[in-house]
Amino acid sequence: MNIIGTLLFVTAFNAVAAEEYALGAGDVVRIQVFQNPDLTTEARVSESGEITFPLLGTVNVGGAGIGQAERKIAQGLVQGGFVQKPQVNIVLVQVRGNQVAVLGLVNRPGRFVIETFDTHLSEILATAGGVLSAAGSGKAIITGQRDGQSFRREVDLAELFLLDKKEADLLVAKGDVIYIVPGNQVSILGQVNRPGRYALEEAKMKLSDALAMAGGVSVSGSDSAILEGIRDGQKFHKVVDIAAIYMDENSDMNPDVLAGDSIYVHRAPVFYIYGEVQRPGSYRVERNMTIMQALAEGGGPTPRGTQRGLKLHRKNASGVVEKTAPALDELVQSGDVLYVKESLF
Repeated sequence: MNIIGTLLFVTAFNAVAAEEYALGAGDVVRIQVFQNPDLTTEARVSESGEITFPLLGTVNVGGAGIGQAERKIAQGLVQGGFVQKPQVNIVLVQVRGNQVAVLGLVNRPGRFVIETFDTHLSEILATAGGVLSAAGSGKAIITGQRDGQSFRREVDLAELFLLDKKEADLLVAKGDVIYIVPGNQVSILGQVNRPGRYALEEAKMKLSDALAMAGGVSVSGSDSAILEGIRDGQKFHKVVDIAAIYMDENSDMNPDVLAGDSIYVHRAPVFYIYGEVQRPGSYRVERNMTIMQALAEGGGPTPRGTQRGLKLHRKNASGVVEKTAPALDELVQSGDVLYVKESLF
């Protein structure tokens, strides 16, 4: 706050407010004594609440109102025999003593000055640059002192900003610490474009909306997602067909995601093709993909290759690789290896 702004703030005080304002560490004051210009001085309130004043040395004004500090200095001048009837005037030059700390999910965490006695929580959060979107439906935890007693309150951010509940917009006080914590969160992992933890905007949301927050499924991702959490005190596990969410009108295909849930999208299944094929390599196994379609995915046989000599390598239930000559309409499975042989003619 610059000097002009501070002076405007100070002049806005009425007599009661001036008496109530408690000087604190970091405040800078200008002290004048009527008809004694040589005593005019500026002083900063130290961490111990003291200032240095001519003739008197150190004077403890920490926690005193402006009027109280004026009377204390005047009394010292009288008792020391320096000025018989001093008229002391104190002006705040910089207000630094009345500060609150704002931490957590805000754009500019730090310490901020309370410029008026009726500063509300929403105003301090605005001074800190506002709440980050990652806070979601989180809370503001306020700790401090009220009437000499420890004070702690939790304020729901949705109530404060969305529901416009005035009672949630608490008055803040000197020394308060405001910590913004995230609300209901869900973990979205695996093959999504932006894996991480995300705050639910409401108590629950649909799986499709949660995946959208993570940027959607990546190109290497499977077309199914695993949803895990707790329902009615029991572990919950569900495999969700992502495509069916959009292709089927049944709402059960798009389950609710609750706070604490985890969503995992596995890597898409692949098959491998090599030998006399145009584009050997690994490819995604699409739904109901046949051997013929898999061969086409690899560009088909080269001029030297033949599909009649096609061989399929596939692990059985016991993990042993079996070699077969598959039918072209047989379905491809994850991990299949196709070999296109060279034609003999």
